[in-house]
Amino acid sequence: MPTSTVLLFSPERTARDEVEAVLAEAGYRVTALADRGEALASAPESQVLVVEIPEESGGADLCRAIRADPALARLPILAIAQTDDIEERIGLIEAGADDVIARPFDPRELEARMAALAVRVAPTGDASPEPIAGGEHVIDRRLIVCFGPKGGTGTTTIAVNIALILAYNRPDKVAIFDLDTQFGQIVTHLDVTTKRTIADLAADEQSLDDPDVVRSYATSVEPGLHVYAAPASPALAELVTPQVVDQLLKTARGMYEVVVVDAGSHLNEATLNMLETADTVIVTVRPELAALKAVLSLTTYLREIGALRPGTLYVANHLFSREMVKLRDIESVLGARVAVEIPYDSYGFLKAVNEGVPIVRTAPKSVAAQRLARLAALALGESRIVERPPQEKTRRRLLSGLLSR
Repeated sequence: MPTSTVLLFSPERTARDEVEAVLAEAGYRVTALADRGEALASAPESQVLVVEIPEESGGADLCRAIRADPALARLPILAIAQTDDIEERIGLIEAGADDVIARPFDPRELEARMAALAVRVAPTGDASPEPIAGGEHVIDRRLIVCFGPKGGTGTTTIAVNIALILAYNRPDKVAIFDLDTQFGQIVTHLDVTTKRTIADLAADEQSLDDPDVVRSYATSVEPGLHVYAAPASPALAELVTPQVVDQLLKTARGMYEVVVVDAGSHLNEATLNMLETADTVIVTVRPELAALKAVLSLTTYLREIGALRPGTLYVANHLFSREMVKLRDIESVLGARVAVEIPYDSYGFLKAVNEGVPIVRTAPKSVAAQRLARLAALALGESRIVERPPQEKTRRRLLSGLLSR
């Protein structure tokens, strides 16, 4: 929430200047102080407190003092720990910090944690996804295609969550199509029961250009997201030909403001057509070598045939608690920026899939949900991710390792 007023307290000038620069760059209004008394006096005028004090200097004491004041009891606090030591971080949380980030940190991680904390200052209500930036203004009709060249990277999770976020801003004007025609699971993620699928619609080929007929095959879920289910059996996938997909999406783009497609992980003629005609392509990559190699192969091939969309959004989806490939290495290999990182949250996502309630509903103020909201905004073209040239030395080393495997 870049309009938030942030109070930054750190007695060490170098550390204070570093954090202030990151927050100011992200658009926050920052008041940086080194005196504890001034910090306590200024706290009531702030929306978020960022505190960095070495533990031996009483880092936890300031958190306790804030929490002891009834007027400041609900002030969100982000504490910056000097190390990744678990005892230090637990001590800060027990003292009242809402979140802790450890040095050394990536500026993007600090921004993401701030965004999650700043949400707390917004009025509370039902557990609805947070509105995305620019969600109220009129946009051109948009086709968003989500694709993961390696299965199991979370493409369906991403497609479902961003479709829900967009639907909250545009009820009945957003549709999601499950075009993972053999094993699509959108209905599972949304706990939807539907009697008719895209395969049934494909069998009624003469009606593919009739908006009223096409709409009759959709199942509406709150808050007005229209869901088009994948075939009920892999045997029916062959009915959904590339010609059927082309006509179906052409009709859908005239019916809805935003069409989100889960294109699965299989590259075929229909998928290539979608990737070429999409306004936004979202490619998921899991930070591990096999998934990264698959994404590299995909982007290389698409670039060779002239089908790589400018501004393709790469999403690093952390499905494991331990980082296996660093973000900077992923970017170096791909020669492009990663638009969004989805943090590891095994319980949140597992609960969401098993219960059929996406994480933007079950935990709308979690870091993961906030990252997905940012991705939804980017998918609408709210800002562009500018590709940057690869770091040749790092890229050469990683490519060598990838290709040898």
